[in-house]
Amino acid sequence: MSFRLQLLLVGLVVLAYLGARWWWLERKLEQNPASETDDDLQATSGLPLERLEPTMSNPIGLAQDDAVAGEAASLLTPSNSSEFADLSVAGIDRRPVLHPQIDCIAMLDMDEASTGEFALSHMPTTHRIGSKTWRVEGFNQAARAWEPVTAGQTYDYFQAGIQLVNRNGALNDVEFSEFVAKASHLAESLGASADFPEMISEVARAKELEQFTLAHDIRLSLNLHAKRAAWSFAYLQQHVQRAGFVAGVIPGRWVLGSSEHELIALTIDSQAAMADDVEAVPIRKLTLLLDVPQVARGAARSDGSVGKPFDAMCDVAIRLCAGMEAAIVDEQGLAVDVQALQRTASELEAVYDRLDNVGLSAGSALAKRLFS
Repeated sequence: MSFRLQLLLVGLVVLAYLGARWWWLERKLEQNPASETDDDLQATSGLPLERLEPTMSNPIGLAQDDAVAGEAASLLTPSNSSEFADLSVAGIDRRPVLHPQIDCIAMLDMDEASTGEFALSHMPTTHRIGSKTWRVEGFNQAARAWEPVTAGQTYDYFQAGIQLVNRNGALNDVEFSEFVAKASHLAESLGASADFPEMISEVARAKELEQFTLAHDIRLSLNLHAKRAAWSFAYLQQHVQRAGFVAGVIPGRWVLGSSEHELIALTIDSQAAMADDVEAVPIRKLTLLLDVPQVARGAARSDGSVGKPFDAMCDVAIRLCAGMEAAIVDEQGLAVDVQALQRTASELEAVYDRLDNVGLSAGSALAKRLFS
């Protein structure tokens, strides 16, 4: 047998195997179309599922383009519908998550009421579409309000929604189309008819909302630089714990507040934090971080008092500087004076006001989702 003929036979065998493999995968997807997981989405989209640390090259000076921000803000109309009022039911958190202000929502109209158990058996196994989160909620027959689908309840309608904007960008045509496909499949499983908004209007609304978020997504940082000798890890840890910080999940990161209501974060260089012998690595700089939209304007401090988050960050920075012989510097290593901090605090008030005016107050559930 000639060499060319051998190659031809090998090629035919490979093609036959690939064809059989493709047929098997199609059959598998037809039998279980909702088997996609978050890991699958991350692998195919290349987008990170976890939040990235906030950074800001110039921590002092928050002046935004007021004309752009004001135009975007005028397009946002907060909903005051009683349908979204909180429900207090013992043992079950029934607060709705979907909101027409930041979600694209499709109604799933049922011919007859459905039990929570039946609905849950058809719920999607993934809550992500591309880089966006999508959810399903039901209209509780007894409570007459929207809530996350729960066993033991009866629902007259369902609604599916996908978030319009997050820090990965605005909802695009591909994500909207995939949302329609997944929600349509769910509606078919539940025996419901789906009513979707127009793609063009929703994608345009997402872009408008993105302009507002870009103008108000403020993440401040204050750098503390050692004036003299570098710090050891044990010395640094002693001072940050004395200031009220507790170790976070990520090495080299401490937080002031709780995991659910983080006020300020403190970080060191990741290479130093991950070193085999962290005590052998000299540390000359640490960074205080404030994610403005994620923290309430009047946030609770570790001592139980309520104060402005940026003021709390400045207080911590000054105390650490006094105890560790450090100076507050910007990204260029230049000293930051008190007047600059006061100017930043004043500019922050305008940012808080604009967020309040459109119903996206810093630290609120909507703001935390939008700026995520």
